[in-house]
Amino acid sequence: MTKKTLSLFLSLALLAGLCACSPGGGVDVPPTPPASSSAPSTAPEGPVPEYSFIGRTKYYRNGKECAGYRVAVGDEATEEDMRAVFSDLCSGDSYYLHTVWFYGLPSDADTIGFYTVGLLEETAPGAAPEFTPCLFDIEEIEALREKAAEEAGRLDAARSIPSPSIQQEALVPDNLFSPVDGAIFTTTAAENGLADSAFFVEGVVSSRSEFGGYDTIQVTAEAGEVYISGVSVPLPEEIAEGDSVTVFFVYQGFSEALGAPAGVYVYHE
Repeated sequence: MTKKTLSLFLSLALLAGLCACSPGGGVDVPPTPPASSSAPSTAPEGPVPEYSFIGRTKYYRNGKECAGYRVAVGDEATEEDMRAVFSDLCSGDSYYLHTVWFYGLPSDADTIGFYTVGLLEETAPGAAPEFTPCLFDIEEIEALREKAAEEAGRLDAARSIPSPSIQQEALVPDNLFSPVDGAIFTTTAAENGLADSAFFVEGVVSSRSEFGGYDTIQVTAEAGEVYISGVSVPLPEEIAEGDSVTVFFVYQGFSEALGAPAGVYVYHE
């Protein structure tokens, strides 16, 4: 047998052996393993409850950009609801970490400030976010909302004085005066917590006299009487008994000697 014939015979034998190893007549190739994901999917697994987007902020952790979202989900939202919203908001983006603050009402973010339902926060990329519930119950939240609404109402009705002087600015730096709070006529400053508040009151000047070394007017308003003294800002001579005035003043507290609330004069109309 020549070398050429021997080489051809060995090649045919090898080919026959390889074909015998494969039922389909070809060479077996190991299956390609499925590609593994570097991080678990954050896509929502169940239905996403209705929510309102309030805003987004950015922060940095380990030098990488992260995202914080504020959303309103309603007071009755469960942790499961919030996790579904978290996944809906945060899946598929390129931020390093995510934090979501959940509020019962959209207005809570501004009027109350802190989250009123819960918080979900990632502590590591791809990790399940950690849940923190609101520390206040619904009754406390409702009370805070009522207080915020009252404050907003006072701000809406607030007034400013024109071209305040240095002395007037020193008394009321923000130049905002709220309608007089009726609590000053029935309680002390320690009880109502309103000391140093800036108010305006409409009424009639009942008297003008000196008290404690300061020129003082007594103003009779619908809710009661208040004594207002010219301390750092003098009372203008033009203010006289019987005048109908709007007086802007800083409330000091209840005067036992006068039996009425007292304040410091700032301006009048």
